[in-house]
This record gives sequence, structure tokens and C-alpha cells, in this order.
Amino acid sequence: MKLVVSDLDGTLLNDDSEVSKETIEIIKKLKENGIEFAIATGRSFSSANKIRKKIGLEVYLICNNGANIYDKAGKLIKDNVMPDILIRKVIKFLSENNIEYSAFDGSGINFYIPKNTKVESEFLEEHIAHYIRNLEDIEKLPALAKILIIEDNPERIYEIKDLIHKNFDDELEIVISADDCLDLNVKGCSKKGGVKYISEVLKINPRDVMAFGDSGNDYKMLKYVGHPVAMKDSFMAKRDIENKTDFTNDESGVAKYLQKYFNL
Repeated sequence: MKLVVSDLDGTLLNDDSEVSKETIEIIKKLKENGIEFAIATGRSFSSANKIRKKIGLEVYLICNNGANIYDKAGKLIKDNVMPDILIRKVIKFLSENNIEYSAFDGSGINFYIPKNTKVESEFLEEHIAHYIRNLEDIEKLPALAKILIIEDNPERIYEIKDLIHKNFDDELEIVISADDCLDLNVKGCSKKGGVKYISEVLKINPRDVMAFGDSGNDYKMLKYVGHPVAMKDSFMAKRDIENKTDFTNDESGVAKYLQKYFNL
């Protein structure tokens, strides 16, 4: 293996959304052995970059499910965002169907939400909310990286997924990234695409790539690489992924798997 790629939430991070000291140490040893490391996440750059800073090492970032890709220095090297025309069409559709949403730009700092949507004050300390009040506001929307739909009712999230598939199947990537989360990206945008791009930059064959994941937005990535690994007790562990960690994300499962596999 020449490149290791890991999802964040439910995978590299523990249940408190922190990266453990054990995990940081193993990634450091991995890189000392000449193996590249990348993060592939549905999070925006501003959020994922905080994790990279905690790790304290130069690693690639695949953000917003592949909509934005950054090199080891944090420089944007690839964009695959939803064009403004598509964004406006989708947001209009969601509004007409009373589906709440949050739409994010590449950085993750600016986000767009329906009027009267409640946002935690802590979140607003580092983000700028733009409220959509009417059709005129929709028609001013710029190209954006991702639309996130959060719905606590698991049956409703699948109803929304089916409805969007019916109307935008040819234009959007539609994946359930958590029990209560539905991610929308432009068609062809995925973590798989991000891994493919970085692999080509590094001239690494997909057979020499190991990837870790736990949720629906990790599936294409895991099926693409030579050594896919699903997290123990995760949604991906129930799918047709040949390798699984012996420990959960809250037990530094990625670190323990890497330590054993690479004899670190």
C-alpha cells in the first residue's frame, strides 16, 4: 500500500469527534515509512482542516464528498461544485416540498438556509448564515459545494431520498451519510472521485490504496480501492466490504488496523 485514505466521522474520529493520540502517532509512523495519508469527508474545508491541524502533519483533504480537494499544504487543487443553475433548481424544489436544507460553499464558512431556521449560536461564531426568504433570494444563489438535509425520522429521510432521485437522478449524487443525514452533490462528485484524483496526482495505482469508511457516502470509495476496510459495527460493515476493523472508531480502530497491517 502506498496511500491510506480515511473518512472522519465514525471512522478516524471517536464519538466525541476527536482524533486520539494513538491515531496521530500511527499516522506519523505511517508517513515516516513513506506512505501518504489523506482524509475523505463530507465535512467542509474549514471543519476538516481543524482535524488536520490537530494531527499536525501534511495530509491531503477530500472535502464535501469530493467537491473540493486540497493538497498537503492546504491549497485547493480541484473543484467539482454544483453550478448556480442547478443549485437554484434544487433549492426551489426543496422549498416547494417543505424540505429543510443547508447549502454550503467550498470553504464551509458560508451556508444558505431557509428563513426562520434555528442555528446554534456556537456554530455562527465561525460560519456566516445566509437566509433564503423568497424566490428572488433563490435566484441569487451562487455555485455551491454541497446540500445537506437533516431529518430525524429515518422513514422520512428515505422518502426524501426517493423523491429527489425521482426528480434529479441524472444531475445529483444522492447518498445517506448518516442515519439522519442526506448529502447532495453534483453528479459524478464523490469521495471515490477524490481518491482517484489524488492517486493520479501521486501516480499511485488504485490497487495500492487502502481506505476506511463507515457510511453510505464511503461505499463507492471503498469499492474503488485495492484494500477497502469497513469500521466495526458500522453501516459499511453490513455491506460487501471484504475487510473490517476489529475495533470501533471510539477504540481507535483505524490506528489499530494500520499498526497491525503495516507492523508499525
